[in-house]
Order: sequence, then C-alpha cells, then structure tokens
Amino acid sequence: MESYSQNSNKLDFQHEARILNGIWLITALGLVATAGLAWGAKYLEITATKYDSPPMYVAIGLLLLCMYGLSKDINKINAAIAGVIYLFLLSLVAIVVASLVPVYAIIIVFSTAGAMFLISMLAGLLFNVDPGSHRFIIMMTLTGLALVIIVNAALMSERPIWVISCLMIVLWSGIISHGRNKLLELAGKCHSEELWSPVRCAV
Repeated sequence: MESYSQNSNKLDFQHEARILNGIWLITALGLVATAGLAWGAKYLEITATKYDSPPMYVAIGLLLLCMYGLSKDINKINAAIAGVIYLFLLSLVAIVVASLVPVYAIIIVFSTAGAMFLISMLAGLLFNVDPGSHRFIIMMTLTGLALVIIVNAALMSERPIWVISCLMIVLWSGIISHGRNKLLELAGKCHSEELWSPVRCAV
C-alpha cells in the first residue's frame, strides 16, 4: 500500500513538473514572439509616435484591463479564448514597447529572457531539477544573467541595454518567485482536471 502511494505521488509530481515545464516553454515562446511582433509593429508603423499620444494610452489601458480580467477569471476561460487573449496581450505589449524602445534593444532583451526560460527548462529536465523549486528559480536567474553578459558582450551593446536586460531577468525571476505557490497550486489543479477543461487550457 505504501509503495502504491509513493508511486502515485511520483506520478503526480511528474505530471505537475511537465505542466510547469510547459508553462516555461510557452513563456519563452511568448517573449520571443513579442520581440518579433514589436519588430513587425515598428516596420508597419503601428506604434504611437509620442509617449503621451492617445494610441499609447489606449494600448496601455487595454493591456492592463486584459491582465486584470485574466487574473480574475482564469478558471472560466477555455482553450480558444485563452489563446486569443495570450496573442492579444503579446501584441499589446509589443506595440507599447516598440513605441518606447528601439527595436534592436527589444529583440536583445526579450530574446535573452526567452532563452533563459528555454535553457533553464532543458537544464531542469537534463539534471532532474524540480521546475517549481527555489533551486530551479535560482538556476534560472543565474542562467539569465549569464546570457545577458554573453549576448551583450558579444554584440557590444550600450549600457542602457545591459541595464534593461538585467532588470528584465530580475523582474521575471521576482515574478516567478512571488507567484511560485500560485503556480504550484494551478499545476496541481490542472493535473486533476480533464484534458480540455478551462483550468487546464488557461494555465
């Protein structure tokens, strides 16, 4: 009986770890996609020309509204709606940052952060590190900072890009550390739900 319980707990852990790794992968792809969308927005001139222009206020307002709604009703969202909202959020973020920062800086900063999630996820799988543990978050942060140093040194980036890149890594690490318990709770709940349930799809 005890052996069965241990096997069951191990399977639960593996499923939850797989879900968390999926979240890291989606986050990595989202960050890289944001950089691509920002380049597209700049190329197509879908950006606000001034910081205090109406399009900028509208974009930021919609972004905040979507994020608030997503955090309140995440359990009621199905796969299609979750996907649309995710793409909409990425597009809004891309438009806002493309209006504030040069595109090459956006590509460096967001791609580096995306690579941090991807490499950390792969390293976690390779070395069997719990993707929801403090150890994993520390590993992710160190990986991100190492990538910042390597990429910016190779490209001989200006000091502001170094600073923004470091802040981006620290910001994401802080968000994950702060929301770690919520992520673990969602991963556990997601595992117990049906494959196409709103919770599973939204996570």
